[in-house]
Amino acid sequence: MTKYSLIILALAATTWTACGSPTSTNEQVPAHATGDSTATQASEELAYACPMHPEVTGKEGDKCSKCGMFLQPVD
Repeated sequence: MTKYSLIILALAATTWTACGSPTSTNEQVPAHATGDSTATQASEELAYACPMHPEVTGKEGDKCSKCGMFLQPVD
């Protein structure tokens, strides 16, 4: 019985640490979320769209409603 308890405890700890982080480490953070004041007004005037779903548009820092990727400036 102790063997099964240790296995369950190990699985619970692994799941908690893997799912407990609020964001992944490879996720991009938009400049305005970090308090970077170097963002210019020109960047706010650009159109933004999802690279995978061009029909999804928005403003800087928005995410695609279909895949969750950050929107990129449209040329």
